[in-house]
Amino acid sequence: MTATLSAVVTVLGALAATVALVATGSWPTALRVLLDMLVAAGLLRLTGNQGWPDLAAVAAVVVLRLVLRTALVQDYRRWRSPGAGRPAEHAGRPPGP
Repeated sequence: MTATLSAVVTVLGALAATVALVATGSWPTALRVLLDMLVAAGLLRLTGNQGWPDLAAVAAVVVLRLVLRTALVQDYRRWRSPGAGRPAEHAGRPPGP
């Protein structure tokens, strides 16, 4: 029962990520939705079978989620920074401190 429910959550996660991508046009948002749903599916799988391989799979998804989220947030901050890599006069600010 829990394996079936876990598979359903995985499929719904892929569908939700696709909807998020289409609705927002943001692949980082869609990736976060997908990874959150994969964590949920892994936790559901753990309720039925608490073997070490299952625990390792969930831990790997959680670590992947954290690493990707950190990388995406840092990349987004660099990308959104108004003066990143440009001289002050090109960014619409007066030069100087």
